[in-house]
Amino acid sequence: MAFTASEHKILIVDDDTSIRFFLGELLKKESFQFDIAETGPEAIALLKNNDYSLVLLDEKMPGMSGIEVLGHIKAAGYPMPVIMITAYGSKELAIRAIKEGAYDFFTKPVDIEIVRTVISRAIEKYELQKEIEALKTESLGKDLKDEIIAESDEMKRAIELSKKVAETDVTVLVTGESGSGKELIAKAIHRLSDRRENPFISVNCAAIPETLLESELFGYERGAFTGATRQHIGKFERAANGSIFLDEIGDLSLGLQAKLLRVLQEKEIERLGGTKTVKVDLRLISATNKDLNAAVAEGRFREDLLYRVRVFEIIVPPLRKRKNDIPLLADYFLRKYSSAIGKKFKGISASAIRFFLNYNWPGNVREMENLIQRAIILEDSNAITGKTVTELIYGGGDKAGDGEKNVKDRIETIKSEEEKRLIIDALTEARWKRTDAAAHLGISRKSLFNKMKKYGLYG
Repeated sequence: MAFTASEHKILIVDDDTSIRFFLGELLKKESFQFDIAETGPEAIALLKNNDYSLVLLDEKMPGMSGIEVLGHIKAAGYPMPVIMITAYGSKELAIRAIKEGAYDFFTKPVDIEIVRTVISRAIEKYELQKEIEALKTESLGKDLKDEIIAESDEMKRAIELSKKVAETDVTVLVTGESGSGKELIAKAIHRLSDRRENPFISVNCAAIPETLLESELFGYERGAFTGATRQHIGKFERAANGSIFLDEIGDLSLGLQAKLLRVLQEKEIERLGGTKTVKVDLRLISATNKDLNAAVAEGRFREDLLYRVRVFEIIVPPLRKRKNDIPLLADYFLRKYSSAIGKKFKGISASAIRFFLNYNWPGNVREMENLIQRAIILEDSNAITGKTVTELIYGGGDKAGDGEKNVKDRIETIKSEEEKRLIIDALTEARWKRTDAAAHLGISRKSLFNKMKKYGLYG
């Protein structure tokens, strides 16, 4: 054996006294620990309070069959393998057990060498699975540490909450100021969850024009409107078995809020122009920089939807409240972007760090990231100096509010880029027939013409 038998406990479930005695004696000789249950309910009770590496389960028992116990084990998510014991000539039941999730089976009368071999292989596989899961967890933890810098107590708290809620499937609302790192937290929750192998779909509700957001989220059928020449699968369907992240959920219109509420309640959607419902299995993670309680009081956000999206809330602190993280973040961005740009620096000067610690950072981590990139390009010395970063922030004015203006300008740029992309997609699908493209986008032909001129697409 490649494992230590005494470290593993096995549960024997059988109403036959002779089988229980036979298996017990075998496990004693192999140095396994074991418990015995004579009925299905007794086995279920033992499973709740013990950590077993294997279950040896009789198929035919009075009251509750072995197949039913197997179903309970799989439904409850117990990780240990189950070996079924079937009566002579009941291989059909054995095959059914395998389909239901059993690791293997052996038939009565049992052969001692077969039993020993099957048990050994099952536990070896179980240990291997545990090692793989441990390596995955370790790897995920390293990724999280690499991507989210957290020395401050406030940010460590947000990360710990992310790890805990990732083990569940509840909806999560991430709140915090713009640029504070809410999407990083959302990605971490997905990456640490059981849905990690499936898609993570991100949607910025504030960046997509309202007339286009519904079709982006729900999709549409061919012929749903003029210009809809093919079926379009929306973001909800693309997030199947994974997670969808709705950033700036507070910007959703009341109409879309009602439709989102139905998605959460019924776990289904209807594509635009469709008549059939489509089941969607996904986890919702949303984020906002708005006070949703105030929005509810003002009638701009549905109270029932707020209860649905805020089952669990994680607050991401602003950068000005993460003083311990500021030098580490600055160094991280310097190493990241100096390498990409191809310039070498010794580091960041003490004067620049002092400035960073005293600055209010209205644009949070995103503002620091952009500032470091610009400083790398403009800096002539071998270290980022306080003079350079001061000029970058205050050079165009004498107010700290300039940083906020830069962030707002970036948000407007993101909105424009997203709108331009959607217009190009609509025009391409409509073969550049402006009437069809305008209908596809849900805007007038004149509005489309003006937007095409704005983005340099006309002619």
